[in-house]
Amino acid sequence: MEFAFQLGEKQQQRLDELLPDVARQMVFNKDSTKLIARGMGGTVVEWDLQTRQKREIGDIHAKRWFAYATGTDQLLVRKADDNITLLSLGSGGEILLTKGQYESGSLSADGTLALLSKGDNEVEVWRLAKQNREVMKTLPTNLPVRNGLTLSNDGQLIAAAEGSYRDGEGHRTVIEIWNTTDENPIQVLDTGEILGVWNVLFSPDATMLAVDTQKNAHSGIRVWEVGTGRQRLAKSGFEAYWTRALTFSPISDYLASGDEAGNLRVWDISEGESVIWETYPTGIQALAFSPNGDYLAVARWDATIQILHWRANHNE
Repeated sequence: MEFAFQLGEKQQQRLDELLPDVARQMVFNKDSTKLIARGMGGTVVEWDLQTRQKREIGDIHAKRWFAYATGTDQLLVRKADDNITLLSLGSGGEILLTKGQYESGSLSADGTLALLSKGDNEVEVWRLAKQNREVMKTLPTNLPVRNGLTLSNDGQLIAAAEGSYRDGEGHRTVIEIWNTTDENPIQVLDTGEILGVWNVLFSPDATMLAVDTQKNAHSGIRVWEVGTGRQRLAKSGFEAYWTRALTFSPISDYLASGDEAGNLRVWDISEGESVIWETYPTGIQALAFSPNGDYLAVARWDATIQILHWRANHNE
């Protein structure tokens, strides 16, 4: 990979907390011309990759998370007032979906389905038809949905990373996977490790599920094959306490990871080993591949976003 260009100006890091402009989440739009990012302070911005200029998207101040539908250019956000809103980036129009302190959410690529969870033992599945936005069903979970919630791009699969802590038992984390048409999970993964609250994601082709792990102050990553439960990648014992960022390449053959120690690794899933390893002088908070395979965006703790050439070195 080679450096392409930088978005944002370098800022002096704080010791007590991350800067408000550090990107917590990032995603490219469908044609790979824009990068949408939510900062640690809650502000959502859209970067134009050609002009390298940014615009703030409304007065959102997203709280904790957002989800993006590439097909419809819409955001699902939990705003500062705890309203769950569907926002069109093109028109700027907002639709209030519901109210309440939902801890996690996800959105299908075509914008027709959404997931919401309050961090308790259930997942709400919402149908987002233009004239009728409603809860289609509620899925009960084995443990509280505290570690992440995601919907595959095609809207066919749901994954919830669930966790609990009990005296004498320690942490227990499981992942349940459902077909969106079913009431019962098709797969339950008992991880045996603590999963971070940072990432749980399907590969673009929905054949794999990736998560970050944390055990004994060392982080790691896992990738499972959906359906069979076969582990495609299992790494642990990293120097950093948390692996904060994960993202699949567009055709699902590589996984990029970024951690608090500034380590950027790109893993060849078929080989089970990292093929690229670079270390930055600052932690990595978020990662995103562009859909066209040209770029990998790296959000760093100095509030900059490094855009790296990807396709130049890999025949995707």
